[in-house]
Amino acid sequence: MAFVVADQQGWLDPAAATEPFNRFESLQNFKAMRDAVNGEQADFFMWETFMTKPYHDSGELKRLGEITPPWPAFSIAARRDLIARKGEDLRRALAAVDQATALFVAERDGRSVDLVVERLGHDREDVRSWFKTVSYPAKSVGVSRAALEVTLETLRKAGVVEREVVVEELVDTSVARLDA
Repeated sequence: MAFVVADQQGWLDPAAATEPFNRFESLQNFKAMRDAVNGEQADFFMWETFMTKPYHDSGELKRLGEITPPWPAFSIAARRDLIARKGEDLRRALAAVDQATALFVAERDGRSVDLVVERLGHDREDVRSWFKTVSYPAKSVGVSRAALEVTLETLRKAGVVEREVVVEELVDTSVARLDA
């Protein structure tokens, strides 16, 4: 997401008069980010709105804005050697993720709200509001071509990916499906 913001601000444009966008630090965990932004170590950080809400509500953090990512919040990736050795196990794991996701979504007005409240300590009404904003794919094997393309373009502009990458190279169709 740091590169998305940098691109939106024009900081990745080599012709721009601004300093190159290459100085950011991974702070490893949410507590370290909160400490850094409230101290002198960081100017800002980006994190999912719902997860930061209790800290914003308490006044520990100030919210500057919201950025919608141009890609899914979660993706599942595997190395080629793992797919070659454990492809069937991976397919079973993806099927289990699909079953768990379906149950979580089916219980979004009941047990799933309770689970999020219990595990994360969020306000029940906030959890209900959050559930109204999220969606989950029915099958985890689908990979969006558009999401991969925008991700690759952002990483190319940022200098993270230097060679031309064909989207089809990134999806092993023995375990996943490349969607339009």
